[in-house]
Amino acid sequence: MSDPTSIVPPKGAVAPTEVALETIQADAPGPSTEPELPEIFVAAQRGDMSTLTKLLADDSSLANGKDLQGITPLHWAAINAHMAACRLLLDNGAEVDAKGGDLVATPMQWAARNGHLYVIQLLISHGADPSLEDAQGYNTLHLVTHSSAVMPLLYILHQPVAVDHPDTQGHTALMWAAYQGDALSVQLLLSHGASVHARDHSQLTALHWAVVRGNHLCIKRLLDAGADVNSRDGQGKTPREMATELKSEGPWRRACREAKRTEDGRKRKSVLNERNTKIAVFLVPTLFFYLIFSTISLLTWYTGLCLAAAEFFGMHHVVTKVLLDAPPSSTAVTGSPYFSGIIFGSLFFVGWEWVTTVVRSTSGYAVTNLLFALCFLLCCYNFFRSVTLDPGACPKPADEAELKSIIEELASEGRLNGQTFCVVCMARKPLRSKHCRVCDRCTARFDHHCPWVWNCVGISNHRQFIIFLISLVLGVLCFDYLVYAYFLQNVPADTVPAASCILPTTLCSWTSQKPFITSVSIWATLQLVWTSVLLVAQLWQVTKQVTTFEVSNLSRFGFMGGRGTSAIGQEGLTHPRQGQHMMGDDEPNPDGIGGHPAAGGPGQRAQHKNTAAFLLQLLGLDRFTAKSNRRALARSSPNSNPFDQGVWRNCLDFWTTGRELGVEYGSLYDVPSGGFAKKGGDDGNRRKGKGRKGGYEQVQSEEV
Repeated sequence: MSDPTSIVPPKGAVAPTEVALETIQADAPGPSTEPELPEIFVAAQRGDMSTLTKLLADDSSLANGKDLQGITPLHWAAINAHMAACRLLLDNGAEVDAKGGDLVATPMQWAARNGHLYVIQLLISHGADPSLEDAQGYNTLHLVTHSSAVMPLLYILHQPVAVDHPDTQGHTALMWAAYQGDALSVQLLLSHGASVHARDHSQLTALHWAVVRGNHLCIKRLLDAGADVNSRDGQGKTPREMATELKSEGPWRRACREAKRTEDGRKRKSVLNERNTKIAVFLVPTLFFYLIFSTISLLTWYTGLCLAAAEFFGMHHVVTKVLLDAPPSSTAVTGSPYFSGIIFGSLFFVGWEWVTTVVRSTSGYAVTNLLFALCFLLCCYNFFRSVTLDPGACPKPADEAELKSIIEELASEGRLNGQTFCVVCMARKPLRSKHCRVCDRCTARFDHHCPWVWNCVGISNHRQFIIFLISLVLGVLCFDYLVYAYFLQNVPADTVPAASCILPTTLCSWTSQKPFITSVSIWATLQLVWTSVLLVAQLWQVTKQVTTFEVSNLSRFGFMGGRGTSAIGQEGLTHPRQGQHMMGDDEPNPDGIGGHPAAGGPGQRAQHKNTAAFLLQLLGLDRFTAKSNRRALARSSPNSNPFDQGVWRNCLDFWTTGRELGVEYGSLYDVPSGGFAKKGGDDGNRRKGKGRKGGYEQVQSEEV
């Protein structure tokens, strides 16, 4: 790893998914060179507990037996993740830090190469030293980083090992993570104090190595952490110059754009400051809606519609390219008040037309007007509450000691993985919670991130979100009916429609008299298409005691009858590889659960597919189009969902935010062994009860 140009794959070649250096793989154990391994070695390698137990009962000294290379049975049991075999050997006096093999490595270093988290935890609990180095100068932190496994890395970072300790060539763990393109590992190392300014023996920094891999997320996170874009390696090259030489200009430019920097690394000046940008983004849709409705009112329909469409795309361009300077489907856009500004602008003009025109001319429809007024006020209030309420906070450790205790507890129980611990918030995750990459926080009983309310929808604002949808749908229906009544009463029957109008005569007469209110009514009616589907889906989910996030990932949750944590294995959470699902914007998912797939191939087709997926996600229809989601829904049943207590209790639990089941979703970490069938009972037992079958169960030794 001393010459970047010598390890970069040829242009167009598929980048390797594991560390590509031969020196890293040199110590990976293969078949023994001896003619025949002693029986104790074979049993340890295969995890044959009956044979191991018999041999050690006859002679416990066999636990420390060594072959010609100094390899012990514990080495073989560790690298094959045979937990029971490791425990038995240690209980019989096996030397925990015995060194052997070509690179003179310990059993924990063999396990670390493959990211065997629970083997590492077991060995450390028996006194293994993570700071020991092999013949290449790699300690356990380096080797765990090589494995691309996130949870073992998290565990080792809370052991007595220096985060910036270099190997024999001066490479730190952060440099290795950046070279491998492991964005979560880079973020985890940075959050634990890894230096972005450290240099190896060739004067390369972590930013240089991120450019070598060409991973824009790693580059962006290093830039955000203050990496020096002007640092030069031993040959006098800056990271940008190296990007040009290695054909990595695309990832470099994208990372700089997302990090709000120019291509030469200087911080880009925004048109407005952050606060004023949010205000402008929120109000721009209202201004453009006025222009669009006025354009349709003043011009003939064919000219007005074309110009209105241009104005709509102009609004989108102003927001995404001028104010936010971000791709339309990026988190910078979905995390901005742009879409909530569209809702606000729509509500404003519907309310304005009702107050200034409709209500004054439909005196015979007092009940409908009253119903609309109530719906409108409810809609506005609950829209405001959905935006401003905290969706549901998840507790964080008070100090480093508590954090280490949580990590140690989860690891010892075989449950340290992306579904039980958030590597971004550095906190234990309650059941049904999720880390939102847009809001950058964990939300209790997470439903989804809704750009239309500029917030996540969780336990604390889900009720307001449902009422907002109900009042919106009913309000639009009432408004359309009142507009219809208004035209019947106020447009003369002998009105001559425009000659170019292609609609029926009556509709042409109405639109020619009041084109502005017609445009507002049509725009409001269009919202019924997606809001109605979303409302029905939300109400169905409430009756079934599931969230949108759970519907999209039913087969992945143990407490919902899925595979649970045992399927995640020893690594706990690994980086997505080629062909695996990632989140939008190519963002690796810290929950260890597949999100929306990134663009799956080159060219325009992949871009169109990604755009379509973004639109479906934006409208809340993506869960009904994915085949895996439909199959999971078809297989789901009340028996597999411990929270499902029937329609009536499910609805009560929703509207009482967990009081019906006696749980606090912000601190619910296990499903009680007896479930939630009976109301009342010991609240503490409900919150901390042991997981039942299908829940977050301890991973058994033979499973890992």
